Amino acid sequence: MRVVIVYFGPLDVNSGIQAFHFGNELTEQGWEVTLAGLGDPRRIEAVGEPLFECIPHEGLDAKADSIRRAGGETIVLAWTPRERVRKLTERLVSQLRAPYVVHLEDNEEYLLESTTGMTLPELQRLPLRAQNRLAPKDLIHPTYHAEFLRGAAGITMITEELNEFNCGERPHHIARPGIDAVRFDPDRPSPIAREQLGLRAEDFVLVYHGTIHYANQHEMLSLYVAVKLLQRRERPVRLVRLGHSEFGGVDPRAFRGVSEGVLELGRVDWRLIPDYLALADAFVQPGAPDDFNRFRLPSKLPEFLAMGRPVVLPNCNIGHDLTHGENALLLEQGNAVEIVARVEEMLADRALAERLGQGARRFAVEQLSWPANAAALGDFFRETMAAPPARRAA
Repeated sequence: MRVVIVYFGPLDVNSGIQAFHFGNELTEQGWEVTLAGLGDPRRIEAVGEPLFECIPHEGLDAKADSIRRAGGETIVLAWTPRERVRKLTERLVSQLRAPYVVHLEDNEEYLLESTTGMTLPELQRLPLRAQNRLAPKDLIHPTYHAEFLRGAAGITMITEELNEFNCGERPHHIARPGIDAVRFDPDRPSPIAREQLGLRAEDFVLVYHGTIHYANQHEMLSLYVAVKLLQRRERPVRLVRLGHSEFGGVDPRAFRGVSEGVLELGRVDWRLIPDYLALADAFVQPGAPDDFNRFRLPSKLPEFLAMGRPVVLPNCNIGHDLTHGENALLLEQGNAVEIVARVEEMLADRALAERLGQGARRFAVEQLSWPANAAALGDFFRETMAAPPARRAA
């Protein structure tokens, strides 16, 4: 059996790591996998060595020709309903006469509204020509995305909450990511010494890797403010941040005003991420259980949990499967004051911090297995392909 994954962006961004691991595991389990991404497919090599075929979006027509010549059953996985993916997927499935599944990983309506400054109903009331102009290729189309979801043979998603967007009530499956328990090992020696980065032995180090962008910039500002407040209370807390910033409507000076003591390292090779995470005493994923966070599962969270350090995160998405005080500390408001309180809990009780780290690692190993999660995804694909055409049709 064959699956063609139409991915929305370059193959070395955070959720591309999930596509990479699903691709490798499905290949090991006997699937013929092709992953099509934006730009140079060799960018996947920053994540690891793929066991499957990687092609650019422009290669999908040629791939369709080769599939038709080879024959055999094929299913297409549209990785998000974003406009670029929708157009490519609809063209591909028409060429192959194959069913398709749509993968959800974000509240796409929230992202569209945040970018345009208009609500979805306001956008949908516009003429289609105006909607076409306002809908970037890397976001959903106000109208066409719902038709695309209703036409799918199935929906996969990283959190159960995302089923609220399953407007066609299609069969769905929770395709939770996994972790590489060997690479993200709490006992792995790191070639990066704290002293190299100007960190002191007594510093309580938080490490965060990821882009600051229009959708998360306010909660990231809360993390920066929390670190500043802790330092003003003479707590030896330092934040090491990896990744770049793409501010949207926020003056970068707001961050610069509270970033003294924050070590900004910019982009680093993904292969070095575990080495930097090994420097941490704890991890904080800022945010509240709001309309952005409750639907998503940040790809860095499984890595944080696997590293065997205490993790602070919003009480939503994967937080619903964790227990406050046992394997995580959960945020209810997600503001700077609450983050300060959570960090001070760990500073005051190192036994608590140790217990949280051990519990986080145990949860990651037991619940976030790539082979098990990929096998379940493969079963869902087989069930979808075996379903009679009447059930596949919306």
